[in-house]
Amino acid sequence: MNNRTLSATVLGAFIIALAVGLITYAMTDYGLTIILWVTLLIFGIAVFAMSFMYPKESGKFGPSESSYRMVVGSIAALAGLIGLLYTITDIDPLILTAIFLIAFAVVIIAVALMNRNKEGQ
Repeated sequence: MNNRTLSATVLGAFIIALAVGLITYAMTDYGLTIILWVTLLIFGIAVFAMSFMYPKESGKFGPSESSYRMVVGSIAALAGLIGLLYTITDIDPLILTAIFLIAFAVVIIAVALMNRNKEGQ
């Protein structure tokens, strides 16, 4: 796919995620932050899913566009999930921070393992 199609798809996913966040806000009494958490969760999942449509070859510096989008989507979805848990449940914020750090480390390890064969090329 060309860049314009991919950019339009990402924008469409963001608009859908924001609309779902607004609907969630209207239907619940969790406050305005619920819009942020729901939007981050849904948009992060969408970016992660769309990362497979981007080129997998990396340039001379840094990860491929696909890997970059995969990490950004994962972290956005993770932040949205942790925010939702913080808003909806009574889980201690320290435990939520630990969960976030563990999941973040898993994402880093997974991407490092996926890119291990690409070193030296």
